[in-house]
Amino acid sequence: MRRSGTTKFQNSVQLFKFCQKVLSEIKGGKINDQAVGAILNFNPSDCSHWKRGEKNIKSIFSLEKLAKELGLEISLIHDLTSGSITVDEAYFEFSEANNYQRTIKQAKLAHPQGYQEVRKTITNFTSFLLKQSNFNTPPLYLPEVLRFFPFISLQPVEILDKLSRILRIKKGSYIIQFKKGELKPQTRMSIIKDVAKILFEGERERYPQLGARREALVNVEKLLFTAELLAPKQLLISETTKSEARQNIIAEQAALFWVPKSLICFQLQEILLHEQTSKTSSQAETLRGGVYTEPLQGATRNDAQLR
Repeated sequence: MRRSGTTKFQNSVQLFKFCQKVLSEIKGGKINDQAVGAILNFNPSDCSHWKRGEKNIKSIFSLEKLAKELGLEISLIHDLTSGSITVDEAYFEFSEANNYQRTIKQAKLAHPQGYQEVRKTITNFTSFLLKQSNFNTPPLYLPEVLRFFPFISLQPVEILDKLSRILRIKKGSYIIQFKKGELKPQTRMSIIKDVAKILFEGERERYPQLGARREALVNVEKLLFTAELLAPKQLLISETTKSEARQNIIAEQAALFWVPKSLICFQLQEILLHEQTSKTSSQAETLRGGVYTEPLQGATRNDAQLR
């Protein structure tokens, strides 16, 4: 008979749910529990125990196998099993990492010239916002930027089916709702993604410097805006020079900028691929030598103004 009470290994339950969601997306449809357990060669009984939190999945070999079979960064699995992020937050990072690669690849192949033009436009636009916000030291606090968009307000709520969502109150007026509680890096990024959606899709005419809308490049604009606002390349370059030798650059900068590690990875890749300044070039070897194996324990700073 199953004993009632608190689940013994709650983090293992979260890991199972996350793996199931990822595998379901990979397979393109609903999958049964045993398909998840099969990754670790579990029989139906072991799989059931894992799902209910009666079996603790903590072996480094098991975690590495899950990461390899599902195509995930091992640090993401570590964060989940340590309890520093939730299933929704982990899935957000997984989805965004895939979104970066897919969106940028499509834009470069279909519109190489347009992609370069968009990069320049977004860099200029975000630089203006950051300068007006006097943003010189990370992290960027959201109210410092949102005050430039009086038609957008924020509202913490108790329950959501995702990290944040947009509510259109009336023409030209929006509320972004987000999960109430400790503001995590993934939620901060989700909020800025929603801001980008409003700016580039709904209220573009307010900002003529963004130029005419090109449907094929809107997703790239939103992606670059989110990344450049939360982790500006030049500031990121500057901060990496302060990193100690053998330090985990990705985890360190993600904690400093209070953003998901997937966003830092994207920005560093952009620096290495596109930035040609001497200062950036001098950082190339440092960035390529970054360590990806240390788990990030999670930023614990609170954006008090959003509480």
